[in-house]
Formats: sequence, C-alpha cells, structure tokens
Amino acid sequence: MVAPAFEQYLVKFPKEEVIFKEGDLGTDMYIIQSGTVAVDKKIGDTSRRLAVFGKGDFFGEMSLLEHLPRTATVTALEDCEVVRIDGSTFDAMIRSNTEIAVRMLRKFSVRLREMDKKIEALLLDHADEKQPMVYEAHEVAQPTTEPTPSGAVLAILRNEETNKEYSVSKHETLIGRADPVTGITPDVDLSEEESARSVSRRHARLISKDGKFYLAEEVGALNGTYVNGKRIRPGVLTAVSGDDRLLLGMVPLHFVLPGT
Repeated sequence: MVAPAFEQYLVKFPKEEVIFKEGDLGTDMYIIQSGTVAVDKKIGDTSRRLAVFGKGDFFGEMSLLEHLPRTATVTALEDCEVVRIDGSTFDAMIRSNTEIAVRMLRKFSVRLREMDKKIEALLLDHADEKQPMVYEAHEVAQPTTEPTPSGAVLAILRNEETNKEYSVSKHETLIGRADPVTGITPDVDLSEEESARSVSRRHARLISKDGKFYLAEEVGALNGTYVNGKRIRPGVLTAVSGDDRLLLGMVPLHFVLPGT
C-alpha cells in the first residue's frame, strides 16, 4: 500500500502500455508499487532488454536529475501502479529526508555492480572468441549534449545590465558558476556576473528539442529561477520563447533567438 502522502501521485498503467519512449523529454521519475516493467534500449537496428523492475524499484531518475531525453523505453509487463514524482517533489523529499537519498545511492551501487558483471562477462566472451571488440561511435554518442553540426547559435542569453552575451550552441546547456574544487565549468558560466553568488554551481539547464526551448532549474539549486517574473518549479521543464526575461538568482538574462 502506498503511503498516504503519495496517494495523489499514484498512476496506473495497464499491461503492455508504454510508460515513456527512448528519446522523449521528461522530468519525472517513477517508483513501482505493484507489477513489473521492462526497460528496453535500441542498439543499432535491434531493441535489447536491459532490465526488468518490480515492486520497490524506481526508474526515470536520469531524466529527472539531468534533464536529458529518456535513454530507454519502459513498458508495463503487467498491470502496474507507480508513484510519479516530478523534480519539485523530489527536491522537497530530499531536503526533508536525507535517508531517501541514501537509499537511492545504495540502489545505484547495486545496479553498477550488476552492470560491471555484465561488462566482465561480455569481455570474457570476446576474449574466448579471440576477436577484438569493436565499438561504433554512433552507439555511444550523445547528440543532445553536443554542439549542432554546423556550430550554429541556437539562442543568446544577454545580460543588458553588463552588456555580456552568452551564445547557446548545444541542445542541452548547463547554466551556473564554475566550481574551482572539481574544475567543472558550466556551458554558460555566470561566475563574473555578480559577487553575491546567488547563482548555484549547477543552477539550470536550457534544453532545445524540435525547435522549442525549455528551462529547468536543477534540483538543489538555491535562490530561485524565474521566467517573466514567475518562479519555476525545480526540475520541471518550463517553455521559453524569444524575448522572454529570465532571472537566475540575482542575474537577469534576456532570452533572444538569432536574427531577432
């Protein structure tokens, strides 16, 4: 039985219904309450089953945390009940109960160990065949995080107070401040925009898909993200269009499309 606090998030999927497809945009994760689901990924011209999840398992967390398109297709193998959690709800859960984060990390650890075993078995199989393993680039490429083939500018973020402009040429762009500890620098680095450090290291992501743009605040970001004066919910995709006014922390940015 699902906890009363999560009853409002309970969703039912009948047998053989596709919950989401590989490549879909999404910022929700799911926790299985009953039934089982299959996780399938297209590799080349074939679809391969990666896993089958049952009660207590969760899936879809990668899109929630990273705002990237779904990396696999998930289908109900039987009638299922799942709790659907968006980024805003997940953010509140983590802040109020750190044990949730610990449990997720433990589950991630189990999945990584299982993946290590599969990779080891695959390597041994190839070693027995005495054939070199060949990896095709298109199987591991992530076009959503790479610049467009032509290097064209998709959009511009302009701070009209400081006259600074930031060109967006990726389909998925991280906005924030540079982290001197890890050496990680976001695609749009606002470190020099203000001294109050109101912008988080990983503050928001700007996503382009099918000619449309979406802004999503990173889970755990502080001081808020606003579109045209309205605060957006953490981890939830919010549509943005040309001439919109954004505010990340205390940094105002004008969202401009090329040629306008």
